[in-house]
Amino acid sequence: MGSSVLNFGLALEHDIDEQYQYTPGEVVRGNVNLETNGRTAIRRITINIRGEGVVAWEDQVNGAFKANEEYINASHVVEESQGKEPIMLEKGNHQFDFEYRLPDNLPSSFIGKFGSVTYVFKASAYGDRPGDTSLISEPFLILRSLPLPERFRHGASAKLEKRIWKKLSSGKVKLSASINRVGGTQGEDLFINAEVANRSPARITAMQTSIIMNTLYHAQNRAIPFRQIVNKRRDEYELLRGDGRRWQNVRLSIPPYIPETRLEYCDIIEVSYTLQFRIEIAGGKEMKIEFPFMVGSMQEGHEIVSRNKNSIMNRQWTLSSKELQMGPAGDPAPDYDHDGDWYHENVPELRPEDSKVTNPLFQDHDKKITHKNIENFQPTLDELPEVIENTKL
Repeated sequence: MGSSVLNFGLALEHDIDEQYQYTPGEVVRGNVNLETNGRTAIRRITINIRGEGVVAWEDQVNGAFKANEEYINASHVVEESQGKEPIMLEKGNHQFDFEYRLPDNLPSSFIGKFGSVTYVFKASAYGDRPGDTSLISEPFLILRSLPLPERFRHGASAKLEKRIWKKLSSGKVKLSASINRVGGTQGEDLFINAEVANRSPARITAMQTSIIMNTLYHAQNRAIPFRQIVNKRRDEYELLRGDGRRWQNVRLSIPPYIPETRLEYCDIIEVSYTLQFRIEIAGGKEMKIEFPFMVGSMQEGHEIVSRNKNSIMNRQWTLSSKELQMGPAGDPAPDYDHDGDWYHENVPELRPEDSKVTNPLFQDHDKKITHKNIENFQPTLDELPEVIENTKL
């Protein structure tokens, strides 16, 4: 079959310009496309959906630690010969549609230092001869709808001061920072105000605010933490004694493709976030203020209505795996459920770490003020100018 197949493709349908992002409970529709340059014999075409969580790291003292979870492992026969004779496809394009309702208990997609949660569709076309097989896979994203409670919409502020010594001279560095709210949803903007006053003999070399993802990976009754910056604003400006620096309404965006706080329904990876404001002092010193921060995926009151879990669309899907028997051409044969056409196979498939997906919903658009009476116009926080300036003490 291989030489007669010009193209074997797998496409998923979605409303957002073919950006394969879904929420648990949503129906995924797609098609398998087979283009042939002549009459082609096939035995079977299958589609498999796989969702898996994996954690792995090595310790020089205690060795390797591994853990995994399976969230989906179901397959569907989209076309199959009924007898000894194969199905003959004529020259041209042949399209086979499928649909699958995602379970409600799926964790969001995640790729981190020591683990990942990934989802993929894989299509397989088996020819009439052993080894005559075409394969194609398509990763996709899951983003859970975690409402952000209103209590995380309030702001927070903090102050910090530290005495710095340099030879026989000393002085204080004062730092204050505030954030307009301690929680947000993917793609939203945060606004930071901060001020630094340097009354010390030390040089302040930079100011930086960051959203930090704190991840805890679990395997074999052990855990390993990891912190990474998912977005930051950096201001590299030297402040000597008597200098100050002020931020007003500085914008920092929450990345659109980070998982929600907790990574619900995943038992081997925990996720939390911190909003940090930090100044760097010459000689390797630093001062920092940190606020616990919650990331949700929608505001409270905008929850999506729960889907019908008893839908007959794919009532035979299961999370348990079964061993497959060998088919007539040496290929795995489907192990059918008693009353349906979905079966299950052990085919691990992970989304590569270097793959990227962009979502046009989170692209920035220019905003223009078109109010006729500008004197009565009250700008929102989003419309206030961003200011980074020097101050003298």
